[in-house]
Amino acid sequence: MLRGISPFVTRVALAMILAAAAQCQQDEPESCAAGGSQPSDVTLRLSLKNGQSIFRKGEIISLIEEYSSTAEKTYYLSTRNYDRSGRLVGMEIFCITPDTGSDPLADYFNGIGLSMGGGLGSELELGREAHAITLELNEWKSLPPGSYRLSVEGHRVSTPTDNNPYGANARPIALRSNEVEFQVIEADPAWQAEQLSAAVQILDSSDTGDEAKHAARVLRFLGSEASTRELAHRYWSGNDQPFGWDLKFGLFGSPYRTIAIEGMKNALRIPPHPVTEEFVQTLATLELESDPKSRLPQYDAHHEEEWTKVRAAYTAEFDKRMAKYMSQAAAAIQTKTGQARAVTVSELLQAKVELEPAAKAQLRQMLLSTWASLPGRRQNELIQYRWEQVGGPEWLPTLKAIVGGEPNPQHYLEMPDRGSALRRIFGIAPDQGRELILKEIANPKRDIGIDVLGLLPDRELPQIEPPILAKLKVGNGTDLDYQLLERYATSRAFPEIKPVYEAHRGGWACVPQTAMLHYFLRVQPEYGISQVSGALGERQKTGCYRTLLTGLEEKVADRKIERIAVESLNDPSVEVDADAAQALGKYGSARVEQALWARMEKFNHEWKDKGDELRFRPGAKPEVMAAVRLEQVLVQAIASGGGWYATEEAIRKLENLASPQMQAELEAALQEIHRGEYSLSLNWWPQGTLMYSVGRYSGKGMAALKGKLAQFPAGTHLDVVTTKAEREGHKVEFAEMEQVAEGAGLVLEIQTTP
Repeated sequence: MLRGISPFVTRVALAMILAAAAQCQQDEPESCAAGGSQPSDVTLRLSLKNGQSIFRKGEIISLIEEYSSTAEKTYYLSTRNYDRSGRLVGMEIFCITPDTGSDPLADYFNGIGLSMGGGLGSELELGREAHAITLELNEWKSLPPGSYRLSVEGHRVSTPTDNNPYGANARPIALRSNEVEFQVIEADPAWQAEQLSAAVQILDSSDTGDEAKHAARVLRFLGSEASTRELAHRYWSGNDQPFGWDLKFGLFGSPYRTIAIEGMKNALRIPPHPVTEEFVQTLATLELESDPKSRLPQYDAHHEEEWTKVRAAYTAEFDKRMAKYMSQAAAAIQTKTGQARAVTVSELLQAKVELEPAAKAQLRQMLLSTWASLPGRRQNELIQYRWEQVGGPEWLPTLKAIVGGEPNPQHYLEMPDRGSALRRIFGIAPDQGRELILKEIANPKRDIGIDVLGLLPDRELPQIEPPILAKLKVGNGTDLDYQLLERYATSRAFPEIKPVYEAHRGGWACVPQTAMLHYFLRVQPEYGISQVSGALGERQKTGCYRTLLTGLEEKVADRKIERIAVESLNDPSVEVDADAAQALGKYGSARVEQALWARMEKFNHEWKDKGDELRFRPGAKPEVMAAVRLEQVLVQAIASGGGWYATEEAIRKLENLASPQMQAELEAALQEIHRGEYSLSLNWWPQGTLMYSVGRYSGKGMAALKGKLAQFPAGTHLDVVTTKAEREGHKVEFAEMEQVAEGAGLVLEIQTTP
C-alpha cells in the first residue's frame, strides 16, 4: 500500500539543521569552572525541596532556585518553565561533582525530526522578595549511586538593552548559586515495583491534574525494565495524549533501550495501540542512535562537507525505517480497534507516503467508520488543516451531522467546529452548502463567523436585510450582523443603514464601524470616502481611528482613500501616522513610495540627535514608544511594500536614515537581496483565498502575487514547497504563477511532496 516516503530533510531543512547545530555549539556554556565576577546586588539561592538529601536511583530530585535583588528596576527574571521538548540552551547549567551522570535526552537531540522549540514564561522585575523556580534535576542528569555536590549557574537574569524591553531575550547575567549536597543510593526492586504500581494506578484513573502529571514523571524517570515496558505500552503521541512528552522522554532516557525498542515494535501490531508518524519517528531514532555504526556524529563545523554526507546517509536510513514501520502499521490496520484504528488511519492518510487511489479510499472509509472514537481536538484538526489528505465526497453525511449539532459560541477546542465542517460541505456540494449557509445566517444563535458565512458567490442577498436591519434599529446588532451587511447588503438598504450609522457616529466600536465603512465604500463610494475622513477625525469616544486605515485593507488602493492615507502620514497622532504607513505599505500602489520616503526623512530629522532615546526600555515615555513603533512601521513599509521592490540602494538609504535598533533587520534584507533566493510560501487556508509570502514580502490574492513577482529582478531564484493535492487543487493558480515567473525571467523551483 505504501509507495515510498519523500525525503524527510529538504535542502532548506538541512540548511536550518546546520545552522541550528552551529548555533547550539556556539551557545552551549563551556564549563562550570569557578571564577568570574557577578553583581553583588542580585543573588541566586539553591536548595533541595523539603530538605531531602537522600534519593534512590530514579527518584525525582526536586530543586528550588530563589532569585532576588536589592536593586529596583535593574534586573529582570525569565520565568520560562518547560519540559525539554523546547530546548532553551543554557537556562541553567548544573555544576555537579563528581560529574559522573549523563544527559538522558542526548539521543533525542542528536536525532532528526523530533525536537521542537517552545516554552512558556515571561519576564518579571526582581526585588527583595525572592522568586522561586522549581526544577527537577532528572531532566538533565541521570546519576548513578554516589555522593554529590551541586551548584547551579543560572542564566535567567538580564538587564534591559536596546530592543529588549524588561530584559526580554537580552544577554543574561551568569549567576552562581550556593552548593548543596545529596546522595543517590541504589533503588531496590520492591521500591521500584511500588512506585510503578502507584503511578500506573493514577494514570489509569485520571489523565488530568497535578497528581497524574507527577505520576507520568515518576514513570519517566524510574528507569526500570518494567517501567520501560509500561512507557512503550502507553506512548503514542507527544501532543495528542496526556503527558505524551514525558512518556516519549522516558523511552529516550531509559537504560533499557532494547526493551523500549522491542516494546514499540510490538505496539505497531497491538490492536488497541494507536500508531502515529511521531511514534514511528521516535522508534526509528531510538534504533539509529543505539547503534554506534549508524549513530549520527556531533556536528563539526571544520568538516561540514563530510558531516553533511554522513547526515544524508543517516537521513536515508531514517526514511527507510520510517517507510518500513509505517508499512507495518498499514498491514496491521484491520486488527486495530476503536481509537487506535481511527488515529492510525488518520496518520497514514497524512504521512509522507504515496497511496494508491483504492487504498486511500479504503482508509478514508475506515476513518469515517471510527470517527466518533477520535478526540474532538483531532477531529477538528483533520477537517481544518488536513482536509487535502483525508477529505472527500464520502464525508458529506458526517460533516452535515457536525453542522447540525449544538453551537459552540465559546469555540472550545474539544467541541466540534461547525464552521470548518460547513466550509468543507460548501466545497464538496455547493448547493447543499449554500442552503446551510443561508440557514445559518438566519440562525439567531450563530457561532460560525463571516469567513464561512461570506463564502457565497452572490454579490448581494436582499433576503437577509430585513431581520438584521430590525436588530440594528433597536441597538441589538452583533458584530456578525454588521459584517453580513457589509458582505451582502444591497444599495437599497443604504437609506436605512445610513441613519443608524450617523446616530452614533464617533461612538462606534471598531468592528461595526469598519464593516459599515466597507459597505458605504461599496454601494455609495463618495459617501463612504467622506465617512472615512470623518471617522479619522472622531477621537473623543473610541480609539478606532488608530487602526482605521489598515482595517480598510484593499480599499486603501482606491486613489481617494490612498490620498487620505498619504495625508495621514503627517497626522498629529503618531499612532495614526504608523497606521497610515502600515496600510500604504501593505495595500498602496507604487505612487505612495515617495510619500513614505518623505515621512521617513522627516522622522530622521526629528530624531537624529536623540538616537539614544529611540529604543525600548523600562520607564520609557509613551511618546517615545509610539515613535519607536512608527519607525519600525516606516522601515518595514518601505523595505517590504507590496507596490514596489526595494533594491539594495533603497535598503542602504534606509540604513542611513534608521536608528541602530533597525540595522539588523535591514542587514537581513540586504543579505536576502545578495543571495537572490527567496522562499515562496502559498497558503489557501482557511478562507480559500491565496495568502503568500516571498521572502520579506507578503500579500493576498493571485493578482497581487503576479504583480509582486513581476517586480523582482530577472534571475531571482524562488523556492516553493507544496503537496501533490494542493498543486492539483490549485493547478490554475500554479500555472499562472509559472507563466509570470517565466515572463519575468525568474527561476521558479517547485518541490512537490505526497
